[in-house]
This record gives sequence, C-alpha cells and structure tokens, in this order.
Amino acid sequence: MRPEGVVIDAGSGSMSRSSGEYIKRLSEFRGVYADGKALEDLIATQGDLVTYKVVEFREEGSDMFFGTTTMQPGTVGDECFMTRGHYHARPDRGEIYYTQSGEGLLLLQSRSGETRRIEMKPGVCAHIPPDWAHRSINTGDTPLVFVWCTNPDAGHDYGEVAKRGMRELVLKKDGVVTVKPNPRYTS
Repeated sequence: MRPEGVVIDAGSGSMSRSSGEYIKRLSEFRGVYADGKALEDLIATQGDLVTYKVVEFREEGSDMFFGTTTMQPGTVGDECFMTRGHYHARPDRGEIYYTQSGEGLLLLQSRSGETRRIEMKPGVCAHIPPDWAHRSINTGDTPLVFVWCTNPDAGHDYGEVAKRGMRELVLKKDGVVTVKPNPRYTS
C-alpha cells in the first residue's frame, strides 16, 4: 500500500481511480417510501430510474476507505429521493460526509430515537457519530454529490431502519421542502 491521490469530479462524483461501484434503482425502495402506490406509479410511467450511484476507493489492508455518492433529484409522491439509511454493523465506527455539489439533508437518528438534521450543501463536512443511523436526501433540482470516508470494517446494518423506518420524512411540494414526522415509524 502506498500513499495516493484520487481526483474527484465535484459535479458528477466520478473518481480518477476506484475499486468498485454500484447503483440503486427505484424498485429497490419498495417498502421504504411512505407512499407505495406513488412509487409503483412512478416506475410504471418513468421506468426503473437510477436514484443514486456509489463509487469507492478501497486499498486492501487500509484502515479507511472513501468514495462518492451521486444522488439524482426527484420525488416519489412528495417524498424526496433518498438513500435507504443504515447504522454501521460495528456500532463503534463513525463516518464523514463532505458535500461537493447540490443540496440535501442528512437525517441522523440514534437508536433511542434522538434525531438531528444537517444541511448538505457545497463545503459542508458532516460528522456522523458512531451508532447513529444516517440517510441522505436530495432536496434540490440537480444531482447531490458527496464524498464519504469511514473504516472498511464499519459495515452496513440496514435491518433496523428497514423494519422501523426513520422518525422523519423529507417532502417537497411546489419547490418547498418540509420535514414531518413519519407516521409509520415504530418505537
């Protein structure tokens, strides 16, 4: 392993060197959005759109890895496009997000239900403490691009958020973004 610099395009999230990537499509969010009918209608009329892409840079044996997430703008019903949301499998591992372009919200939630929101806009570096669930939401009209960095053994635990949901929904109607309690959230 050697020191290395990777060039990241702030507008697209592309990286000059990467070790992997994946995409997420609307169909992978069944059960995540509050309005399941709106999701099915959107897929039927617009197709199975890509909502976000993750590109990563990982070196074998390193104590950290990083990458980019590029989220497309859009809504399902009135709910903004978002990531699934997760805790880390290792509850002692945190993460940072550094917004490159676009606009969004980072929803954070502790296991006891405490919530925080951090505005995602160019230049904002968000610290996600260990054992806090986190979900990114694109509230803008252009792609939201952010760089993330964590320990490779942090892992992902999607189960609790998939089962309980998150306490808040981020909605956008007529260009106005609002946050409201999630009526489907279970304590």
